[in-house]
Amino acid sequence: MQSSEKSQLKEFNFAQKKKISLYSVGVNLFLSLIKIAGGLISGSAALVADGVHSLSDLAASLSVYVGIVISNKKSELFPQGLYKVENLVALVSSFAIFFAGYEIAKDVLFGELTQMKSLSAALIVLGITVLTTYLYSRWERQKAIELNSPSLLADSEHVKSDFYTALVVLVGVLGQYFGYPIVEKIAVVVVIYFIFHSGFEILKEAIKVLLDASLDHESLDKIRAILEAEPRIRSINSITGRNAGSFKFVQLDLALNTDSLKEAHAMAHEIEDEIKEQMPFVEKVVIHYQ
Repeated sequence: MQSSEKSQLKEFNFAQKKKISLYSVGVNLFLSLIKIAGGLISGSAALVADGVHSLSDLAASLSVYVGIVISNKKSELFPQGLYKVENLVALVSSFAIFFAGYEIAKDVLFGELTQMKSLSAALIVLGITVLTTYLYSRWERQKAIELNSPSLLADSEHVKSDFYTALVVLVGVLGQYFGYPIVEKIAVVVVIYFIFHSGFEILKEAIKVLLDASLDHESLDKIRAILEAEPRIRSINSITGRNAGSFKFVQLDLALNTDSLKEAHAMAHEIEDEIKEQMPFVEKVVIHYQ
């Protein structure tokens, strides 16, 4: 892949990520408004509380958008780029997920029951919420994987947690309506577990990248396979690397089949280009050769 094509791919990925993050802002704004309105009309305190949770989702989505925009900026103070802003945003999103779990536990397990005024209004809002969050979280997760974006992946998990929250509220509404409030309390404990689990996974991955943990085994194995297929390499001494936002930075120590420094330098550039060609999200390859 030529440098111009690489640059175009980065710009395309950036535009896609920014557009998707704006979609998330719109989805969460819509959900928070209909939940709060539906809760007030139906008399469901749990639905109003879920609307407040969606406002926290909205704040998280806004932070994702800001993080994506900042990560694409260039600065002399940060010559290696601001790519890790995406991972920092993912870290913040994980705490937002933890907060949502805490709020659910507090509102549903320890909140006071209210009189249901309109079951149909609550069910309509919850039906819209369940369908929207399920479909959107799956779509955003797929896009996040395609674009290798940790912040969008974190946001998709956040939207998915809202899907589970809606199921809890649905159980609570039905339990309250039919006179079995204990059903709501049992269901919410199960959902809180899934919410905190997803938050922990996002937190763990974000911290690993921020602390410059090694590339995943799949990426390292793919790089090794590319190098082993290259006849100009006599031996592979080491392969290391790190993530930063959507991109990967690779360091190689190779023994090349040449005694000419000029030829070795040209070989190193060609090997770097080959790795970038086969792995589009590799931003930089540093090769030490002998």
